[in-house]
Amino acid sequence: MTMQSVRIVHCTWLLGAGLFLALGSLGAQAEETQRFDLGDFELESGEVIEDAYLTYVTHGQLNEARDNAILVLPSLMADHTRHDFLIGEGLALDPDEYFIIAANTLGNGHAISPSNSESQPGMEFPQFSIRDMVNAQHELIQEQFELDELFSVVGLSMGGMQAYEWAASYPDVTESIVPIITMARTTGWVTAIWETQRQAIMQDDAWQGGDYDEQPDGFRSAIGSLMVWVRHWHWMDEEFADDNMDAVDWLHEQEDALMEVWDANNYIYQTRAEDRHDISEAPGLEIGYEEALASIEAHALIMPGTKDILHPPDDSRLAAEQMPHARLAEIDSDHGHLGGGGVDQDDIDFINEEMTSFFNELRTQ
Repeated sequence: MTMQSVRIVHCTWLLGAGLFLALGSLGAQAEETQRFDLGDFELESGEVIEDAYLTYVTHGQLNEARDNAILVLPSLMADHTRHDFLIGEGLALDPDEYFIIAANTLGNGHAISPSNSESQPGMEFPQFSIRDMVNAQHELIQEQFELDELFSVVGLSMGGMQAYEWAASYPDVTESIVPIITMARTTGWVTAIWETQRQAIMQDDAWQGGDYDEQPDGFRSAIGSLMVWVRHWHWMDEEFADDNMDAVDWLHEQEDALMEVWDANNYIYQTRAEDRHDISEAPGLEIGYEEALASIEAHALIMPGTKDILHPPDDSRLAAEQMPHARLAEIDSDHGHLGGGGVDQDDIDFINEEMTSFFNELRTQ
């Protein structure tokens, strides 16, 4: 592999883990992480997360009208730096124009999670949903920032699921959404992928029912599987054309890096939250899926990847057809799911340009 390709590979998921390596013109600078205490937080299941909290960073300032706030939500297991390739001067999320709240989500290890809860550690932690994540964020927005409206909610992959949920659960708060490489409800295809990975973890004797001292090797297998699903065979075949065994070395590099910064129980909980995701079950909706999509009044820029095999684009295309104020902008990238993940400069430029145009049009309406 060339030095450039190695650099991109590491950016792919080390970015998601919060260990960002710059790729091209990436703008966000490190900000101080803040904490918002939720107290004992009741889930939609009726269970309670004890001593719950979220963490977040902000970029930019609220304007005088208090109508320029954008909530940014990360992908599975990622942290508040996940969208840094979109944040910066001249980029879509420009701190000179917007007040950007980049939040960590339940279960990612940076907000309250199975890995850091003192009173409900490991598998004692209550199972949360995507909607629970959004409800916790709503408390953050209302209580910490005293905001009645968000200009937009932007999310990548699992973060995009939350963006859809914001539009469904809090329609009066959410002016627009930008769901990237995601879906408005999880399909059996995606749940089956997650279950194979969870079983790799849970069938490992070292997992010990979630009470492990060291990460179980089964988690390494789950990470390795994920690294394949988030790419596309076009990229893989071209990247390792000279020697296909280089793919094995690349895979082990990804596993080694993420075993250091991700937690197996957190992974189980966050993927299970995805399993339960369906906007048609939002409070006040509880109607058919296409009807639920058609009921969303928020403006939307929906950005699937044409070669995404983890979250295939069909659901995004359906959403764009059904939602009355939606625009579809497909990311045609051989990087598959990671076409929306900030690993390729052409894809980065495309996403920034589409988002900038979308936001500019909204601001002139």
